[in-house]
Amino acid sequence: MQYLYIFVGGALGALIRFCLSMLNEGSTIPLGTFVANLLGAFLMGSIGALSLSLFKTHPNIKKGLTTGLLGALTTFSTFQFELVTLFNQHHFILFTIYGVTSYILGILSCYLGVKIGGRFS
Repeated sequence: MQYLYIFVGGALGALIRFCLSMLNEGSTIPLGTFVANLLGAFLMGSIGALSLSLFKTHPNIKKGLTTGLLGALTTFSTFQFELVTLFNQHHFILFTIYGVTSYILGILSCYLGVKIGGRFS
């Protein structure tokens, strides 16, 4: 049964990610990936904090949200490829800003998600 939850969550995450990828069109800045990864980090923190109480009795929902939805929404490989592309195109300042801010804001987003999710658990 957990496969169905992961499948549905993955389909939703992929659709959201596709919609966010439209933010990349005509831009040097990969804004769609940036937003997807920060949103995913926040939601993972929130769900992680909520899972301590809420998802104990519904582990399939947690799998659907984390492995399915957030697994399809976020992407480390695309992020890395975009960094390499920026580097190869000699956009060194953008490469640095995008890389550093993605990591720092990703950690802060997850932390904020844990704090907010913890209030509801």
